[in-house]
Amino acid sequence: MRLFGVIPVFILILSPLDALAVDDPADLVAKASLAPVMDLSVGPSGLVAVGDRGHILRATQSGWEQQAVPVRSLLTAVSFAGEQGWAVGHDATILQTEDAGKTWQIADQRPELDKPLLDVLPLDGSTVLAVGAYGLMFRRDGQTGSWQEEFHDELLHEEDKAYLDELKLEDNVLYLDERGAILPHFNRIRRLRSGQLYLVGEMGFIARSDDLGRIWQMLPPFYDGSLYDVLETPSGSLIAMGLRGHLFRSEDGGEQWQEIDSGIDATVNQALLLADGRIAMVSNAGYLLISDDDGLSFRVIEVAKGKDLVAIAQTLDQRIAIAGSDGVAWIDIPQ
Repeated sequence: MRLFGVIPVFILILSPLDALAVDDPADLVAKASLAPVMDLSVGPSGLVAVGDRGHILRATQSGWEQQAVPVRSLLTAVSFAGEQGWAVGHDATILQTEDAGKTWQIADQRPELDKPLLDVLPLDGSTVLAVGAYGLMFRRDGQTGSWQEEFHDELLHEEDKAYLDELKLEDNVLYLDERGAILPHFNRIRRLRSGQLYLVGEMGFIARSDDLGRIWQMLPPFYDGSLYDVLETPSGSLIAMGLRGHLFRSEDGGEQWQEIDSGIDATVNQALLLADGRIAMVSNAGYLLISDDDGLSFRVIEVAKGKDLVAIAQTLDQRIAIAGSDGVAWIDIPQ
């Protein structure tokens, strides 16, 4: 089985308690907003942050309010669709809120898989996709609310598919074990304005779906390093980002890509289309990248020297927050 060498490094720095306390609630601590935060999302009641040891925080006028959470697993992503929201993380944990992030319950959790979920995306108000390490993918059934694991063999290389087909006939136990480790890590799933889904991951993996993720098409390879996010620009172009500051731009839906000079050699983790049409990205080593020309070029701003930044969000009142290894901070972006 491959090692987790491509997931942002501090995601995997866990104390022994994290492996033992799957069913224990998160501790409420005085400075939770200074602990590692892995993702941000704007819900109807404001900004929500998730991260270390099951921490979920809501921004209030007086600061950050930590919410009661039924798990201590590291949470890696959060997303909202109206009052409903979902947070995912280690132990294949899926949490759900029905009240805009004020209270959280376990929707699904499978520690026996020994894999983290890394992103979650609501699709049509009731259907949700969650993705993660080694090709992990779960779909929430909109009618029953249950979560079902999916395996998409169309995302396999032909030689891997032939290998699994042969193994299934010979040794079903080994087949299931190999199937659970043969796909790349799925780091991020995004939905375009057209409704198309894009999925990016390790080893330059990128795929597209036109039917809410029921069938996927792998796109032509253009980079052999890990990709951590993909963004649709105002003009409809795509920008993919990953290790060592690598940025790529496509004007034809991902069939062809051109590399863009990012100006940095640190991993770019997440991107955001700002309300004013500019593109913002955060990276390791504390850099913020800003483009005001549809992603054709970027300027570099050092906003958190030496700190790993993995998430960025903009609230409804246009405030901008960044998050990473030292928690959450509000920033101003110069014009």
